[in-house]
Amino acid sequence: MAYLLAETQPERFARLVLEDTCPPYDRSARPVPDRPDGPLPFDWAVLEAIYAEVGLRSEEVWDRLADITAPTLLVAGGPTSHVPQERLAEVAQRVPDCTLVTIDAGHHVHTEVPAEFLAAVLPFLAR
Repeated sequence: MAYLLAETQPERFARLVLEDTCPPYDRSARPVPDRPDGPLPFDWAVLEAIYAEVGLRSEEVWDRLADITAPTLLVAGGPTSHVPQERLAEVAQRVPDCTLVTIDAGHHVHTEVPAEFLAAVLPFLAR
C-alpha cells in the first residue's frame, strides 16, 4: 500500500521508510503454506487473503516505482527473511532516490534488532 500511495500521491510524502517489503509479484511458485498447529500470534485468514491478493505481480505498481519522488529508505531483512532480497534490490534500482540497507535480522527487523533498525532509520529521517 505504501508503494501505491507514494507513486500516486507523491506530494504527501517527505520521506518514505519501507521495511523488508516490495510490491506484489508472481508468487505462483510459493503457495500458501499449511497452517501451523496451535494458537498463532496473528489471524491466519489474513495471511491467506494477503497471498491471494499478491498472487499476481502488479506490473503497473512496478512500472510506477520511478514516480516515487520522496527520498526512500528500504530496510532489507537479509537472507533469513522470507522476502526475496533480489526483489528489494530491484525496487532500490527503480526508485530514483532510494537507499537500500540490509540488516540481517529476518523479516521483522524493527523487533528483532531495534537498535540497528533505529540506527538506520533515525539519521535518514533527520536529513
